[in-house]
Amino acid sequence: MGELFLKLLKTHFPKNSPLNKVVNPNTVKISYRCMGNFKQNISSHNIKVRRQSQPEVPPGCICTGQMGPCPLDGHCLVQSVVYGAEVIDSDLNSETYTGLTSNTFKKRFYKHRSSFQHEEQEHETTLSAHIWDLKRRSKHFEIEWSIKDRAPPFDPVSKKCRLCLKEKYHIIFQPEGATLNQRFALFSTCRHRLSKLLANI
Repeated sequence: MGELFLKLLKTHFPKNSPLNKVVNPNTVKISYRCMGNFKQNISSHNIKVRRQSQPEVPPGCICTGQMGPCPLDGHCLVQSVVYGAEVIDSDLNSETYTGLTSNTFKKRFYKHRSSFQHEEQEHETTLSAHIWDLKRRSKHFEIEWSIKDRAPPFDPVSKKCRLCLKEKYHIIFQPEGATLNQRFALFSTCRHRLSKLLANI
């Protein structure tokens, strides 16, 4: 491949070309480091095949019913997900929010519920800010939770966070499910990357 690429440079950028000083075999370098490692590719493929061959076990639930029904109908222990929340007020106005968590949805739900109950956490998320706005206007509301997608969090080997990418995908291409999300969140860095640093392990 490298040899063919260098031949293409000589063919399309000959010495009489005005771009030859910039694009020539002496200025363009080829390195295997630019491509994926064969071991990583084979390993990821094997993992994918094993997951497809094994039946997926549905996540469980730890809700006791003392604080209301399970927000996900008995599947609140699902992990590493992109979730959605739809807030419907007493006037039947609907607002939606898209979020993510690398932990179980139950843990993220606890944090959301805390921000709904403690006013000092009002600006924790745009969802909590909307809830407090409804409370101040004495509006009754209901929240319906759902799972939109699942993906693994940041991988230090591939240096990609598919979970963050999935969330951004849903916000961009399904805006009707993210009316409360702010657009600057699309440019935020991965929040899971820091946990994978050697200093934090």
